[in-house]
Amino acid sequence: MEVKVKEIVKYKGHTVKQNGSVDLKLTAMYSELTKSMQVLQMLNNDVELTAKLPSMKPIKLGIFRVSKVIIDGDGESILCFNSLNDYVEMNNVNSIVCNEEFQILMRAEIEEEENEEE
Repeated sequence: MEVKVKEIVKYKGHTVKQNGSVDLKLTAMYSELTKSMQVLQMLNNDVELTAKLPSMKPIKLGIFRVSKVIIDGDGESILCFNSLNDYVEMNNVNSIVCNEEFQILMRAEIEEEENEEE
């Protein structure tokens, strides 16, 4: 089953480690909380990220894994993703470095668990 989640986020930062690992952080406001919760179903799956910045065409950021979703006391959520440099479009990731909000599309192919009756 394909799962898609569109969410309005802000860029929070990214790091490229010496071993080629890339960490990406995005923040979402309280109004996007239900969508942030939907991201949890993408754990342990490859997630394709596509960003749509204002007045630009959508750009593919790469294929990531959800590493964690943090929800603070204000209901703001921090979405943390991790990937290897080979699967990330670094030029596109560098282009989302801004203070504006933008739309992110997270798409993953998830296996449905079959209910086992005993």
